[in-house]
Amino acid sequence: MNFSISSLFITCIVSTLLIVLLNFLLTTKKNYKFVRSNIIITLVFIIMIRLCLPIEFRFTRTIPAGFIMNPMTLFLKYPLIFNIPVYTFLSTIWIAGILFNFIRYIRELLYLNRMFKRLEKQSNNCKLSALLPEYSGTNYNVLITSFCDSPKVLGSKKVIILPNIHFENDNLKTILMHEVKHIENHDYHIKQFVNFIAMIYWWFPPVYLFRKNVDLFLEIRVDEKVVKKMNERERLNYAQLLICIQKSLVDRTDQFAKEHYSFLIDDNTNVLEYRISYILEESFMKKTNFFLLVLTCSLVFFSNSIIFEPYFPPPPSDGPYLTITEETIEDARIIQHKDGTYTIYIDGTNASIQNPSTPPFSKIPIIKE
Repeated sequence: MNFSISSLFITCIVSTLLIVLLNFLLTTKKNYKFVRSNIIITLVFIIMIRLCLPIEFRFTRTIPAGFIMNPMTLFLKYPLIFNIPVYTFLSTIWIAGILFNFIRYIRELLYLNRMFKRLEKQSNNCKLSALLPEYSGTNYNVLITSFCDSPKVLGSKKVIILPNIHFENDNLKTILMHEVKHIENHDYHIKQFVNFIAMIYWWFPPVYLFRKNVDLFLEIRVDEKVVKKMNERERLNYAQLLICIQKSLVDRTDQFAKEHYSFLIDDNTNVLEYRISYILEESFMKKTNFFLLVLTCSLVFFSNSIIFEPYFPPPPSDGPYLTITEETIEDARIIQHKDGTYTIYIDGTNASIQNPSTPPFSKIPIIKE
């Protein structure tokens, strides 16, 4: 396994394509007729694995792509102040951004903890069994408060938060079971893992679209489990409940709350429309085409099977033809002979060159004979 500029570049390309595909499957209305949650979750985990492993493996095949990689390589290795190459400065900025995001994340957690303690004091505290006497699962804590506008679950505390408004018994049961499913599905931990990926790839715009799509997928997956045993009338009531809560939403004051909460309803009407269509069409009752599922799983292998490398052909000479890549150039050496000629030794072969000061030869050490 090897990490390089090329492996990071191909990771960004493949991840962008997969994220665009995920966004297309999740947000195009007609797709819910043939795409199920199992294929979406497979694609989500493929993207997470790809972003977590921006490396090349032993089975990875190198494809020379000089028209793309050569300019990038020369730019990243261009010396700036004190002959420090560009990629060193960019790496420093990358690490600084990760540290900044991590510090901000810790501050948010501390603020959330303080806010939760105040919320506990100002809310009516009860157990889930007090609201659902027939419930036989884990007896989670429930906070009923006027300081929230929508039912939600605080994943780190495994606490369900309800607005202090009246719900019909059937609606209350549906709402509470929705939030319980979020806890049982470990959606909080999935969200935090995606948040950490976003912190690492803070400079990569598609990662924010990926995080948004994961939030949508987690809601769809919970919807699927909640309504699976409902009849048509109950599913319609569930859809109407989502619409009613959507209409009652006001602006949320905690902009970072989505990173730590799971909501019954998102404030995006397009997301709501997709969720309702998915429920009413009974798409969750069907199975994903087996071939489509196998093809999606194979993306794990194919996304790591190729890598683009820079390609620097040496000037024409009477000697053997050399292929210079980013990896082989690091071990190359140029011999300056007493008669003023030059020979490059690279990857077990050698060839004569005319001008060692031109790229890519300018980066190779010169040894005088």
